[in-house]
Amino acid sequence: MMQSKITCLLIILITSVCILPAFSFEISQVKVGASPWAVSVNPSTDKIYVTNSGNDSVSVIDGKTDTVIKNIIVGENPTGVAVNQATNLIYVSKFSIPTVSVIDGNTDTVIATIPVRAQPNGIGINEITNQIYVTNTGAASVSVIDGKTNSIIKTISVAARPTAVTVNPSTNIAYVTNSGNGSVSIIDGKTNSIIKTIPVGSGTTGVAINQETNMIYISSSKTAKIFVIYGNTNTITANVTVGSNPDGVSVDAKLGRIYVANSGDGTISVIDGKTNTVSETIPVGTHVYGIAVDPSTGIIYAGNDSPGIVYVISDSEKSQVVNHDIWYGIVQFFSHLFNLK
Repeated sequence: MMQSKITCLLIILITSVCILPAFSFEISQVKVGASPWAVSVNPSTDKIYVTNSGNDSVSVIDGKTDTVIKNIIVGENPTGVAVNQATNLIYVSKFSIPTVSVIDGNTDTVIATIPVRAQPNGIGINEITNQIYVTNTGAASVSVIDGKTNSIIKTISVAARPTAVTVNPSTNIAYVTNSGNGSVSIIDGKTNSIIKTIPVGSGTTGVAINQETNMIYISSSKTAKIFVIYGNTNTITANVTVGSNPDGVSVDAKLGRIYVANSGDGTISVIDGKTNTVSETIPVGTHVYGIAVDPSTGIIYAGNDSPGIVYVISDSEKSQVVNHDIWYGIVQFFSHLFNLK
């Protein structure tokens, strides 16, 4: 009887230990400017760029120390930001002024200003062709910038209120979310023309791509879902329910995770790219919009609009296999009990 009780206790103990979570997250905060909106990372320089729409600046965060090393004044109401890692140039859209500021990442100073159309917003970059795509929310169009000359080479008409854009450099295809009619415009980078428009959910806002799998993830704020598009066929293959009013989306291709900033409930949904299910929800305060992952470290940066901070979220991996020393102690303990019997 004693042996059977001990055996049951051992099974319970082993089971409880084995169901430890596979991962958890450690969160810290960095104070930036007013109303941080978008975030972009340059893993080569370990710098993070954050647009502060409330005080006309871009905060530059040192990824090694998690401190702001510079605030760059760019002009009224900066929203979108994207880093061209190949050239170390950073592009910033200004929603209230139809221009894009170009920042030299070596000096973190503005070196050019490019006129675009009304209410420029999201920015996507093809580092291979050195073309920059800017959504003009107020003009139902996308401006295509030549990164060599910092000049507009084409303006593409899309659907109403385009918001975000991402590019797959391998396929030279750009994906634009149109919040006005809940669709995605697909642009061929060779001709810079629309090849397909896909109806998605209402209020399409953010977009991100896993270049390794060619899966595109679209946030739909009104349906609280992420729609998954397979880039090889440009068809919707799945949708995932996340938090309230999802906005920014970012992908960690190495881990196969998709991070979604839910501005309505102040959380980040973590989606497993293999199963298209939410594996964890991270609370990060109110009004979280922009989000970006450093592909070299896996660290997540999320801008929170209300307090003017960026959450720095690191993944603290926990193996599901218990430490050898713990197992050894468990075995010794129960062996001792059995020997006593």
